[in-house]
Amino acid sequence: MSHHHHKSNEQVEGDPDTGHGRGMPRRPDEAELAERTREDRRDVREEQAETEREED
Repeated sequence: MSHHHHKSNEQVEGDPDTGHGRGMPRRPDEAELAERTREDRRDVREEQAETEREED
């Protein structure tokens, strides 16, 4: 039977002073999220326009 290995909170969170975590990537701040959303929406619009041009 296998055993589950659990990381300590410190191992998962990493060093808060350097921002280097070992677990999940750090969540971007609100401004960065808003910028990513704008970029994603722009990319989708560009892809849709390209698809429409190919259909014509």
